[in-house]
Amino acid sequence: MTNQKIIFTDLDGTLTLRDSYHIFIFHHLTLSLVLKNALELSKIGLGYIFGNISKEQVKRRTFKMFFTDYETTQNLDAFVSKIPWNKPVRKIVDAKQKEGYKVILVSASPDVYLPAITKHLGYDGFLATKTLRNAHKLQGEFDGAVCNFEEKTKRIQEYLAGEKPTHTLSFGNSKGDYPMLAFCDEAYFVKKADIRKFK
Repeated sequence: MTNQKIIFTDLDGTLTLRDSYHIFIFHHLTLSLVLKNALELSKIGLGYIFGNISKEQVKRRTFKMFFTDYETTQNLDAFVSKIPWNKPVRKIVDAKQKEGYKVILVSASPDVYLPAITKHLGYDGFLATKTLRNAHKLQGEFDGAVCNFEEKTKRIQEYLAGEKPTHTLSFGNSKGDYPMLAFCDEAYFVKKADIRKFK
């Protein structure tokens, strides 16, 4: 790994124009699921609007609500086809990959669909929020911390296992990416097509 150049890039709002988790929920939703959870969804929505529920709590509660017993062997090609990509960022990342950079997605999104996205993009791997499973079925819970803020840097360090790549490059679009951006040798903050050096 010491001779490698690696890109650690955020997914949602960086490589994509919309939050992939929201797209995944709507891809999965059925009328019966919505009706069954309508009251709880209203409570979560109001709690988030009035600042009583954090974004992470929203993600944990909706994940439990919608994805308990979800079969992880489902084909996700239709879901991936719905993702709107941020083409200017992808163009840079893909060009760097052709130059020899390894590309690792680092995402707060659950690891359920990250393999499908990684495969679609032709990238080398991912670090994401881990989920608890029973065989091929989700238990509706995350396994440990959400992969965001300092957790992103922690997961990158675990991935590197003490090795020092020749050069690390990073892309992100939110405060949750700041620790990762600061950790890498070169980093860029993304706001749609606006890509600026992170300071």
